[in-house]
Amino acid sequence: MGHTVGMAGGVAALCVLPFLAGNAYLEHLLALWMLYALLALSLNIVIGYLGELTFGHAAFVGVGAYTSALLSTQLGLPPLLGLPLAAVAAALFGLVIGYAALRVVGPQFTILTLGFGSILYTITNNWVDLTRGPMGISDIPPMAIGPMTFTSARETYFLILALVLAVGFLCHALVNSRTGRAFLAVRENAPLAASLGINVFHTKLLGFVVATAIAGLGGAIYAHYIKVITPDIMGVQNVAALIIVVIIGGRGTIVGPILGALVYIGLLEALRVAGPLRMVIFAALLTGTVVFLPGGLVSLWQRWRTTHKADNNLPAGNGVPSAEGGAE
Repeated sequence: MGHTVGMAGGVAALCVLPFLAGNAYLEHLLALWMLYALLALSLNIVIGYLGELTFGHAAFVGVGAYTSALLSTQLGLPPLLGLPLAAVAAALFGLVIGYAALRVVGPQFTILTLGFGSILYTITNNWVDLTRGPMGISDIPPMAIGPMTFTSARETYFLILALVLAVGFLCHALVNSRTGRAFLAVRENAPLAASLGINVFHTKLLGFVVATAIAGLGGAIYAHYIKVITPDIMGVQNVAALIIVVIIGGRGTIVGPILGALVYIGLLEALRVAGPLRMVIFAALLTGTVVFLPGGLVSLWQRWRTTHKADNNLPAGNGVPSAEGGAE
């Protein structure tokens, strides 16, 4: 009951935030927060639930962005139709790349995904006739659902928030399903999972394709919100940012990537006053977080709950020694 009330309160707070922002720029930051949260939730399926580290995730974000942008600018298709097609296109690329890369594990898988991501980046950067190369695609129409057009940051925030909540619910349902338990079993001990009858390769491939489809969806939203995309969207720096968000928040959780995205966007903005030292301080803070909170920010909440439960279970006047050596 308490968990449900807490979730409802959190959703209500997220719905109120844009009205408290006060200006369009803060609303833009809130929209970016939700966008990073959506992309981090997709990457978390691979890192947190499958236990694999990928450096090619931004390529699928780019595939989704370019697919929807090209469909709307070149073929005149409505952006709403471009969203599912972007997700399908990214999933198809994920299926092909995952089928080839997931047959290996560990560093070899990471290197393969980095290689595939670099290939997609190179193709996008050089196929000028289709993607306009380094110039990118501009004048992308805003997202629209019927008569409703998402032109402002506040409107886009609520659109992405709805997707974040939907993906969060999907992840919750997935983890608590038979398939989700298979994901976790493969993550913890793949040989043991195989001995129990779980098809390790197919399980990983399913998770990888789902993650890439969500990434493509997020990429399409990004394209129609920013209205300009270039091959840089597929760059390694964007992969690194998403990995940072997942690890800082807490991999293998649902709330973790959302918190990680908030810290990432918030820190980068707050540290603008530091000028040239901005990225140095940012890197130092991230390093400290990883060292002292290996379980991510979510682990702070988990520690508090554990301590709180332990304190509540102590009977009154039980004579437990205090820190000063006396009896409480």
